[in-house]
Amino acid sequence: MTNKTHIELLIEQLSHDDHTIRYEAAQELGAMQDDRATQSLIDALPDINHKVQYAALSGLVKHGDTRAAEPIIAMLLIDPRNRLWELLKLNIGMRLRSGLLALVKAGDDHIADLLIAALNDEEFDELQRAYIIKLLGRTADYRVVDAFIGALNDDSDEIRAAAADALGWIGHESAVEPLIKMLSDRNTVMREIAVDALGRMGDARAVEPLMDILDSDDSEWVRRVSALALGEINDSRAIEPLAAALNDYSADVREAAFEALKKFSA
Repeated sequence: MTNKTHIELLIEQLSHDDHTIRYEAAQELGAMQDDRATQSLIDALPDINHKVQYAALSGLVKHGDTRAAEPIIAMLLIDPRNRLWELLKLNIGMRLRSGLLALVKAGDDHIADLLIAALNDEEFDELQRAYIIKLLGRTADYRVVDAFIGALNDDSDEIRAAAADALGWIGHESAVEPLIKMLSDRNTVMREIAVDALGRMGDARAVEPLMDILDSDDSEWVRRVSALALGEINDSRAIEPLAAALNDYSADVREAAFEALKKFSA
C-alpha cells in the first residue's frame, strides 16, 4: 500500500468526526501553497463548525488563489444568515473582507452576474449590501455605474461609502463629477473615500479639486490621501501644491506629499 503524503492526510482529516482535528487540518492546509490544499479548503467552507469555516476561509485568503472567489461569494449569496457572513462582520473579519475583495478580478462577468442578481435582495442587511457593492466594484462591470452613482445619495453612509469605493475601481468617466461633488461632503470618511477613488481613476478633471483639498481640508488624513491621489494622477499642475504640502504641520501629509512628488521624477 502506498504511503499517503502529508497533504493527503490533512485533506482526509477535514472529514474527521472531531471538529478540532478538522480545524487543525484546515489551519495547516491554509499555510500550504498547493492547488490540492486550495480545493480542499473550498470544500470545507460549508463545515458545520464555525471554527473550521473560519480556518478554511482564512486559508483561502492567504492562498490568494482567484479561483476561490466564486465559490466563497456564491455561498455568501445563497443565504444572508450564512455563518460566513458572521465571520466577515467580526472585527477579526477585516482581513478576510479585504482578502476576498482582492480575489475578485476585473472582467469576471460570472461573479458580476451573481452579485448583480443579489444587489436588490431585501433579505441582505445594510452592511451586507455595502459589501456586495464593494465586491461588484472589483469586477469593474459598467452595468452598475448608474446605480452606484445614484447610491452616492443614499440615506445610508455605509452604502454611500461602498458606492464611492466601487466607482473608483470601475473607473467609468461618468463617475468623476459625482465623486468630485462628494469632496464637499461634511463626513470626513466620505471625503477620504471620494479622494481615494478619484486618485485611482486618474482623471485630470479631479486635479484642481484635489489640490484644493490638499490645501484646505480640515482633516489631515484627507489631505494625506489627496496628496497620494495627486501623485497617482501625475499631472504637472500638482507639483507646486505638493511642494507646499512638504511644510504641512502633519508628518503624515508631508510624507505623502514627498512620496507623490517622487512619482513625477520617476
